[in-house]
Amino acid sequence: MKAILYIISASVLLAVSFSLNAQESGFGRGDKPSSYGNVPDTVSVTDSIPDYIPMTYDSLLANIGSSITVPDSLDIAMHKQVEKNRLRKTTGYRVRIYFDNSRDARSISEQIAEDFKVRYPDIPVFRIYDNPYFKVTVGEFLSKADAMRFMETIRREYPTVFLVKESFSTI
Repeated sequence: MKAILYIISASVLLAVSFSLNAQESGFGRGDKPSSYGNVPDTVSVTDSIPDYIPMTYDSLLANIGSSITVPDSLDIAMHKQVEKNRLRKTTGYRVRIYFDNSRDARSISEQIAEDFKVRYPDIPVFRIYDNPYFKVTVGEFLSKADAMRFMETIRREYPTVFLVKESFSTI
């Protein structure tokens, strides 16, 4: 008895499925197909999922508001990691724009460093005294190509520039 019910329900489902497919393809509306003339040669498929927009840090904060509760243990761990990274050094390139040991080298190096800060406010300036020389070095470039490109842009203003390979903090 169960087998007969299964066969009947399966045949009903097939009949319903066939009639739905026939209606979608144009059959059953009085159309007379001539060897499946209503079936298109090409099929166009559209994506039902909207374009994926990746979430950035700023958009995340905009969605959840600007307040996030962070457990104290996570806050302590983050501060420890930042301090640990501050101690890490990487090798890169800087551009030396002044190097001298004359009598007035101190005041000249101060003036050059201040002038550079005004002209290029986004580039870090380092003024050091390495006995007996006063040195003014600028930039923190990870690649030699970037350092050379910058060096060529400032060569007119500072004609004695040269590259220096140094270690500096990544933060």
